[in-house]
Amino acid sequence: MAACLLPAILAAVGLLVSNYQQQRAERVDDTASSVRSLVSAIDRDFVIAESALSALATSPFLKNQDFRSFHAQAGELLRLGFINNIVLIDASGQQLVNTIIPFGEALPNTNVMAMTERIFKTGMPEVSDLRVGAALKKPVVSVAVPVLSGQTVTYILTGVVLPAQLQKTMSASGLPTDRIVTIFDRAGVIAARSHAIERFLGKGGHPGLIQRLKEVNEGAFELLSLEGIPVMSVFSRSDTTGWGASIGIPLRVLTADFRRSLWLMAGVASLLLATSLALAWLLGRRISHALIQLVQPALDLAHGKAVHVPELAVREADELGRALVLASVDLESANNALKNSETRMRGILQSAMDAIITVDDGQAIILFNAAAATMFACPAEDAIGTPLTRFIPARFHEQYADFLEKQEHTDPEDHAGGLNGVTVGLRLGGEEFPVEVSFSSVVESDVWLHTLIIRDVTSRVKAHLALERSNLKLQQFAYVASHDLKTPLRSIGGFMQILDRNHGEQLDDKARALIRRTADATRRLEQLTEDLLSYARIDAEAKQFVAVNMTEVAWEVVHLLDASITSTAAVVHVNDLPVVQGDRTQLVQLLLNLVGNGLKYCRDRAPLIQLSAVQREGVWVFSVTDNGIGIDARHLEKVFEVFKRLHSQSAFPGTGIGLAVCRRVVEGHGGKIWVTSQPGQGSVFSFTLPAKSLEACHEN
Repeated sequence: MAACLLPAILAAVGLLVSNYQQQRAERVDDTASSVRSLVSAIDRDFVIAESALSALATSPFLKNQDFRSFHAQAGELLRLGFINNIVLIDASGQQLVNTIIPFGEALPNTNVMAMTERIFKTGMPEVSDLRVGAALKKPVVSVAVPVLSGQTVTYILTGVVLPAQLQKTMSASGLPTDRIVTIFDRAGVIAARSHAIERFLGKGGHPGLIQRLKEVNEGAFELLSLEGIPVMSVFSRSDTTGWGASIGIPLRVLTADFRRSLWLMAGVASLLLATSLALAWLLGRRISHALIQLVQPALDLAHGKAVHVPELAVREADELGRALVLASVDLESANNALKNSETRMRGILQSAMDAIITVDDGQAIILFNAAAATMFACPAEDAIGTPLTRFIPARFHEQYADFLEKQEHTDPEDHAGGLNGVTVGLRLGGEEFPVEVSFSSVVESDVWLHTLIIRDVTSRVKAHLALERSNLKLQQFAYVASHDLKTPLRSIGGFMQILDRNHGEQLDDKARALIRRTADATRRLEQLTEDLLSYARIDAEAKQFVAVNMTEVAWEVVHLLDASITSTAAVVHVNDLPVVQGDRTQLVQLLLNLVGNGLKYCRDRAPLIQLSAVQREGVWVFSVTDNGIGIDARHLEKVFEVFKRLHSQSAFPGTGIGLAVCRRVVEGHGGKIWVTSQPGQGSVFSFTLPAKSLEACHEN
């Protein structure tokens, strides 16, 4: 009963807390709106003062330097109420007019010289921080505007605002009297306050609040007020003047309703819990008596005996008793079904086309189906009880034992498929043959059982070898054909040169043009033949993988392309590149093609190429970045195909084989290559090379 009641109580408390938090958030949001309105009101007052002063700055008395008349005119502006004094200042900081001092009396210099100099320099109006007035000798705020003569600042017109005016603006906001409202200047100095203003005027606000005002324009957080009262301080700062305001809500006000509700909830919950526990004790005694009567029937069911349960007083216990009787009947039926299932499973194992062998933790065979008997030429009765190593070549025994030991020291859930792949089996007569093995392990009654599903893949391996031989012959044919084409092509090119040199003057322009076109075509065909020879040579020659310093390879490529780099005024940056396992010649050819493309496919600018590499998930990712013409997204895959060109020979000469060679080199090293590009913004050719030894690539 307590367990059922407590979640409800906790849920109610949770709802109460959620409601409190929602109300608290709403109150903070309302206060945030109020403090923003207060800051807007302060800005509005400053803007009104600035507008009034700007209008006064156009007075003809100033243009005529009739300061006596201007003194009287400025006094009329004080009737607006927000401005308490008006001062006219020249470029030296000398006050020329001060409305609180009769005209003609000596006037002091201004004490806001820095602001005066800025306005003379920028011609922009400003609002000062709280300061002590030069004439009033008490805290004031200055609103200053320039007096212009054409585009030149001739005087500064300053309106002095007393903190009492800010107090009026703050009082007009109509906030509750328990709120602690404060107005700050840009430096965080208190200019107006709803509580104890005579004590805190001109002093700095709470350090934490001042820091927040400097970092963000508005927010809310808990702090101790200057009087030591815990409050939720909601603050805002003006983007226009930099002045700010805060409203402190006493935490006791925020939590008063919550505390009352919480105490009420605690009383109700205590009453419900006491009542529930009393009822639970009475019901528990009745239930326990009924359950005791079910112990013996449950023991009979566990031993497979017939179950008899008398009628019980508790409805649920009586239903459980009937369920035990039905379970006894179902158990007998399940035992019969299990026997039938075992018979069917035995039939499936014996009819399976793949060999299925199960061994125990001593490697003794305990299951050997008909397909296994046929595959290994050994009857099942001869195989049962013998070690599995009988059907594994001796050179693999140690490897198999190590694998089994590793399996028995790891989580059984991770064992499925543990020995997948092509390996070698051994028939009873000593014949070895290729097999594909799937391996899994389970634990039954603290005993490890290992099951192997074995498939004879002799025909597949033969087909694979035949395909490799066919591919090798095709590669050799391409190599020989490309090599044998070079000699007649050179002869044709030579004949064209002789014909042009010896008989060119006797031919007309059309004939000479045909000779040049034939010579150009011959050179392109010779280059195509050379590229085909390189393409065929990639797989035709045996790869000798050694440690290759890719930084050295990159600088070798830079030296090989020195003429092209110089002629195009290109810049090539080579970052630190790793050492990898591979064929150095092919890796030079790879970078030579990629850097060469970066130099070739670049217009209207000096080529900029960067080579870099980063390690990710067991591979090195190399990048060759250029600032060339870029590639349309539709052609990003096409560029790696043989003879696929995106431009005419007249625009960019080439054979369309270079990137195909790059892909063959990268794939031959166990990696992959791709390109990302934006037309007109350059391309990034990336490829991966394994960060570990590439022995697997040698085997392939």
